[in-house]
Amino acid sequence: MTNFEDKLNKWVDRTYRYIPDKIDLNRTVVHMLDVQNLCLDKRGADYVQSVGGAPSGEESLVQAKNVLDAAREKGIKVNWSMWGMDPNGYDIGLWGEKYPAWKSADSPFNHGTFDGALCDGFVPAQNEAVLRKHRNSSFFESPFNSWLKQDDCKYLVIAGSSTGNCVPTTARDGFELGYKVIVIADSGTAIPLNTHGRNPEFDHEVPEGYGQYWEGLRNMQAQYADVMSTREFLELIQNSSK
Repeated sequence: MTNFEDKLNKWVDRTYRYIPDKIDLNRTVVHMLDVQNLCLDKRGADYVQSVGGAPSGEESLVQAKNVLDAAREKGIKVNWSMWGMDPNGYDIGLWGEKYPAWKSADSPFNHGTFDGALCDGFVPAQNEAVLRKHRNSSFFESPFNSWLKQDDCKYLVIAGSSTGNCVPTTARDGFELGYKVIVIADSGTAIPLNTHGRNPEFDHEVPEGYGQYWEGLRNMQAQYADVMSTREFLELIQNSSK
């Protein structure tokens, strides 16, 4: 057991699970969700530091790459999502009211920017579909569900960020559509509750086990998904067969 798994077992109750010890890899899809510079590259506008014992953006990329490489080696289907707004503001919706700065044509939250690009080392293969989305869930107003149905998906594996926003909304929608969802906990992270000096009035230390990252994992495990470490997932697919 790794140090991360010790923390995962301490802070997330994983008593109730629905993923068996072996899964059908022919009916498994790994979804590389929003592995983008915005939050995960140190140069990103919203880079996520380690808070409350959660992985930093940089740390999560190591595990996300391990998941991707193992899926490809096993011949498991892989697809991708990329979150962001159209620079012309056509699809910003209520985001523009909640965060007026996002309306700017050079907002880091737009597609086509450095922040909106996939992180270094994460390049979709020719046979891996890429979804450009403008809301948190990969299922929202997109062909994602059709892709999964075409692949006869039973097990939807989510690797990436953020475990406080896009991961739980995608996991919830997937669960309600009948997919057995696996969330790879250490392959993603979440925007911390503290502001890292952006607004000192609200700055505070987050104790280990607290924060958006852990709350997201606890909620998903309790309701929509089975939460695993990368090592546990790699062991699962090693024990499974195509």
